[in-house]
Amino acid sequence: MRIGRLELTGGFFLLLAWLNYLDRQFMLPTAAVACGLHEAGHYLVIRWMGGEIRFIRLTAVGAEMAVKRPLNYWQEGIAALAGPAVNLVLALVFCCWERTASFAGLNLLLAMFNLLPIGRLDGGRALYCTLALLAGPEWARQVGRGLDALCTVFLLGGGIILAGGIGNITLLVVALWLTAALIKQNHWKNRKKTCQRIRKPVQ
Repeated sequence: MRIGRLELTGGFFLLLAWLNYLDRQFMLPTAAVACGLHEAGHYLVIRWMGGEIRFIRLTAVGAEMAVKRPLNYWQEGIAALAGPAVNLVLALVFCCWERTASFAGLNLLLAMFNLLPIGRLDGGRALYCTLALLAGPEWARQVGRGLDALCTVFLLGGGIILAGGIGNITLLVVALWLTAALIKQNHWKNRKKTCQRIRKPVQ
């Protein structure tokens, strides 16, 4: 579903519906504010560095922003870390009052999750940019693929444990979405390699 420059995916609606079903303490609006401020951090830093947003896609693990002109590695790394940085600052500020402790906790959890070294998350993007600057993009891609698979397996395991133990499938839904994205990414890479192998050079 697309509204102007905003694209809403099926994973986003699925996660939103499940969170709304689980929300017994009216935490969903608070979580939405934390997520909105997280994405505002990304947006403002991208604009500050001269980037122009082409569209924003809301998925099961947050928002993806496509820029009209590619950022270089250090710019993309800073933009990736801007969202978690906003959440960490909010967690530090709002943990001082009892009434806002839940908001602080949500921001801390959001920051920690997004800093996981998974390519679809902020931590993975920042790590890729750092490794690409230090050792080149090919090596960064190889390390990233390994970390993607390892972290996704751990998230799937944690999601299954939570679903079986307390009936909360939120982490499992996110882990399944990441798994599907990883499988799709590998499928297209393998398909591209196959096409390159069967394509004969022109004599």
